[in-house]
Amino acid sequence: MNALVLDGRREPRERMVRLLVHAPGMRRVGSAGTSTELIAEFRLRPSETVFLSARTPSDVLTETIRTIIALRPGTRVVVFGAPEPASLAIDVIRAGASAFLACEASSTSTGTFSLPGPRVTVEQAPALSKREIEVLRGISLGKTNNEIGSDLRLAEDTVKTHAQRLFKKLAATDRAHAVGQAMRKNLIS
Repeated sequence: MNALVLDGRREPRERMVRLLVHAPGMRRVGSAGTSTELIAEFRLRPSETVFLSARTPSDVLTETIRTIIALRPGTRVVVFGAPEPASLAIDVIRAGASAFLACEASSTSTGTFSLPGPRVTVEQAPALSKREIEVLRGISLGKTNNEIGSDLRLAEDTVKTHAQRLFKKLAATDRAHAVGQAMRKNLIS
């Protein structure tokens, strides 16, 4: 697999490249300090996965995602970092990102590393149960499992079970990814 990394800060970009170089099946990892450089590199050597720093200005970030997806629709775009503002995670998923990893390259373990699976297309949108949709709505509002359970009059463990099932059905890696997948498939608004 080939990957590209965008981060305007040299040291974090180099840390992410070093992390990815050791990922199983990785053949080549390129990097860029600006969106323009990244798009130029992507046009020359398309990559299966592109990693974009959440510190990139949000308008540049969403435009970069859209450009990459337009150039090569099957590309996985993963945004990494701390979302500021918190709505950034949802914005990048709406723009077409496959996942948002709430981490920094410096704080990520170099032990095991896995990439998110391919996005589920609209035609493959899974059927969620009524309860799974209710749990997903609670997750989209930023509620904890305990708060969702209280609202729905369910035990916290039951909420966790519903959440695990809907994550699996949506092929989601985390709560933000699940919400993004559901919004993209019009399962929630």
